[in-house]
Formats: sequence, structure tokens, C-alpha cells
Amino acid sequence: MELNRKYLIIFIIVIVSIIPIIFGYNKNYIFIPFFDLFVISYIFVGILAIFLFGRVIISEIYDETSISQMKDHDLINAFSYQHKKSVLIVFFPMTMMMEELIFRFYAILILLELLYQSYLLVILLSSIIFALYHLHFWFRFKNFRIFISYFILSFFLGLLNGFIFIYYGLLFCFIVHFGLAFEMYYHLYVRYFKNNSKT
Repeated sequence: MELNRKYLIIFIIVIVSIIPIIFGYNKNYIFIPFFDLFVISYIFVGILAIFLFGRVIISEIYDETSISQMKDHDLINAFSYQHKKSVLIVFFPMTMMMEELIFRFYAILILLELLYQSYLLVILLSSIIFALYHLHFWFRFKNFRIFISYFILSFFLGLLNGFIFIYYGLLFCFIVHFGLAFEMYYHLYVRYFKNNSKT
């Protein structure tokens, strides 16, 4: 019941967030056709760094308690139980879209208007806000290792996706966020939980 309420709220936020875009609010930031080898190289290095840092967190920062608690994460459950595939197929991508709409599309564009086009400061501030949003993992798990890993990873993802948003727009941010998060959870599932999964 609580899970259904959570995803209903996420669905409503996504729909409400998309409405201004449908009516033309900064539609040019949805997808920006731009090619620059330096920018693409920077993005590739950023993706690789976050990917590797995610692996380090799973192998070095998480302890047995952290791993045990992570088995209750919605996506780990979706990998483990066939009847929860809607989380994997619908709600996890919707959550990534909600976060990108709020913390990249709206936060960055509003901060740009307030701070007079100071891109570096805006990306930094939106990344801090995005990292602080993950405070909810502290309230959920009450585990410092889990919280600090989400805080640090989300801060660096915010920096990377802020940069991506300015150059390539919201759609590419969503793809990077979804891909990195999905890979990290799937790696965690395969490494610690796959042998215990049920259909």
C-alpha cells in the first residue's frame, strides 16, 4: 500500500512537471543537437568515474549490514521477484525522470534566471540540492554508509548531469541517470542477492 502511494505521487509529479513543457516552457532544453569531441570526452570520463565509484562503494564502503538493508530497496526487490517487474519497467524509469525534471530541468533553469547565467555556480548548487534530496535514504535505512554513498554519488551525478543538461538537454540526462543507477543496482543484485531470488 505504501509503495503504491509512493509511485502514485511520483507519477503525479512527473505529469505536473511535464505540463509546462507541453505548453512551450523551455522546450529547447529537452534535446539539444550538439557535437563537440571535448564535451563528449568529458561526459564519457564522468560516466566512467561514477560507474567505478559505484563499484568501489559496493565493494569497499558497504558492510554486511548495508548489504542486508539494501535487499529491501524497491529495485533490488524488482530484480528478485517476478511479480514486482512493474517497478523495474515503469516506476524506476519514472523516478529517474522525476528527478531529472526537478533537479536538472527546473532547478537549473530557475537558478540560471536568478543567478544571471553563472553556469558553474548553478550546476554546483543544483548538485548540492540533488545530494541533499537523498537525505531520505537516511530516514529510510538509518545507516550512515548507505546515506553517505548516496549523498556523494548523487552529488557527482548532479555535476555530470548538470553539465550534460546545458550541452545536450534533459533527454540525455535521463539516459545517463537511468543507465548508471540501473547498472549499480543490477550489479548489487547479481553480486549479493541473485542466488536468493524467487519468482
